[in-house]
Amino acid sequence: MTTNVTTTTDILEAINLRLLKKWPQRTVYAEACPVDFDRPSFWLQVQSHDQADAGKFLLRHTVVILLTLFDELDEHYEASWQRLSRETDDAMYLLSPPLEAGGRHISLGLKRLPRDPDRAQLQLTAAWMDTMPGCDSNDIPVADSVELDTRVVLK
Repeated sequence: MTTNVTTTTDILEAINLRLLKKWPQRTVYAEACPVDFDRPSFWLQVQSHDQADAGKFLLRHTVVILLTLFDELDEHYEASWQRLSRETDDAMYLLSPPLEAGGRHISLGLKRLPRDPDRAQLQLTAAWMDTMPGCDSNDIPVADSVELDTRVVLK
């Protein structure tokens, strides 16, 4: 039995690759964003990474990432809310399929947050299970039985 260990960095890199594939000319800032950042651009910030015991052999990870989309500004230092709204929709669509990160596929929970005039934010939530540290994956017993409850609904 093989064990995949996924890190927060794996998740950030997978998101970064998706963003750069669609918008190759833009900068993606990870964690730190300078005061004089480029526009248009993206900023990825890890808000939290929680670990919880999910049984004798498993550890559940939940990572919450804030994705900020910075719109370009015109000569009057104003952004286009229509363009920003459209690009936020595009980013949600782009990040909907599962990511390949750390040797596994991880689906993101996506939540659009309130928008500012020149920026929009998406909250991305990733959750996965890893083998408990110090636990040899070969020691994990294989289930010897499975119970299924099947119901048929006729309309």
